[in-house]
Amino acid sequence: MPDKHISSIMQTVHSIHPSASVEETVNEMSSQGTDAILIKQGEEYIGIFTRADLIKLLEKNADPAGVSVSKVMSKPIFSLDAATTFEEARKKMVEKNIRHYSVTQNGKIVGIISIMDLEL
Repeated sequence: MPDKHISSIMQTVHSIHPSASVEETVNEMSSQGTDAILIKQGEEYIGIFTRADLIKLLEKNADPAGVSVSKVMSKPIFSLDAATTFEEARKKMVEKNIRHYSVTQNGKIVGIISIMDLEL
């Protein structure tokens, strides 16, 4: 498996506008069956929102309906090239303690992976 590329397991990119509430964002994530969503303004991805971000918000007793996702998203978005091997991706995720990376090809985001995708 070490020479398999992350492009073979990447997930579809789902996105939402930065003005969406955290509640709307979580509902979108749930309907798409994903635990991470990219925040997109115009044609540019400006951040990422994950379950971990939701947990941090809930720990502060904040109302997810009253907070825009842009206030709690993580940024910048970290990326790996689609030709990155499973082993390289796993190593980078562990070293940097980042659970989600966008997958890029020719400089454009084409997918997303999580550490869980690499636990095959």
